[in-house]
Amino acid sequence: MTIKSVFDPVVPNEKVTIAIAGADDPIILEVVEQALELGIADFMLFGREELIPITSPNVQVIATISDQQAVEQAARAVAEKKADILMKGNLPTALILKTILKKEFQLRDKELLSHVSVFELPAYDKPLIVSDVAMNIAPTEEEQIQITHNAIEVAHKLGIKRPKVAILSAVEKENPKMKSSIQAAQVAAYFKAFPEDATVEGPLAFDNAISKAAAVHKNITNEVAGDADILIVPSIEAGNILYKSLVYFAGARVGGIIAGVKVPVIIASRSDSVDNKLASLILTVGMIGK
Repeated sequence: MTIKSVFDPVVPNEKVTIAIAGADDPIILEVVEQALELGIADFMLFGREELIPITSPNVQVIATISDQQAVEQAARAVAEKKADILMKGNLPTALILKTILKKEFQLRDKELLSHVSVFELPAYDKPLIVSDVAMNIAPTEEEQIQITHNAIEVAHKLGIKRPKVAILSAVEKENPKMKSSIQAAQVAAYFKAFPEDATVEGPLAFDNAISKAAAVHKNITNEVAGDADILIVPSIEAGNILYKSLVYFAGARVGGIIAGVKVPVIIASRSDSVDNKLASLILTVGMIGK
C-alpha cells in the first residue's frame, strides 16, 4: 500500500452521505465544496442556515439553533441510516463524543472508543497510524489493549495485512520508575499471548520505532523496530504533542477517525487545515464497507 492510496480520492460505488454537525463554518464549507467537486459524497449539513450558503442537489441543509441540537440531529440521521458517516464541524469534540455514547442512538459498538490518526509524512515511506491522541487521557493496561485492537482494525481496513505496532514509552527497556515502560511491556506481552494479524512490540521509544538507523544504533532487532505502521502513545498529552509536532513541524497530512462505533465518525481538530479535514473525509469514505 502506498501513501497515495490512503488519501487519493475514490468515488464510491454506492452513494455515501455525510452528516456534518456544526457545518456553519467557512473551513467546513470549503471542505464540502471540494468533496462535491471530487464527487465522493453527498451531505446533510446541520447548523445555522443563514451561514450555510451552499445550493447543490447533493446537499441538504438542516437548520439548527444550537450546537447541541446540531449534534443530536446529525447523530439521529446516522442512526436512522439517512446518512452513512457522522462528521464533527465547528463545535467541541466532547459534545459529539457525549452524543455518540447516548443509548438512544445505539452507535456504540465496543466498550472503549478511541481516536485513530493516519499520517502522510514526507520523511516516512508508508502510512503511519497513531492512537490515541484525542480521547483517552491516561489509558490503563486494559484500555491500551483495546486502543491497540482498534488501531489494528483500522490498519486492516486500509489494506495493511499484518501491521507492525510499537507501544511507545521514552525507553526501550522496562523501568520501574517509568510506568509507561512497564505497561508497554505488558500490552506487548498480551498480544504475544493472544496474537492477532499484527506484530506488537514494546516498550519502544519514538526514534527506534520509526528509524532503522536509531534501532540499529541501540541494538534493537525486533520486527517492529524502525518500521512501525502503528504507534500507540502512553497518554493523551504525549499523543497530542506528537500529533501537532508532525503537522506543524514535519509537514504531515493527516486524517482522523473514531474507532469502536458502528458507523464511521470523523473528528478533526478545529484548528486543522482544509486539506487535513478533507483528508479525514477521503480516508473515511475509502474505508466504507471494508
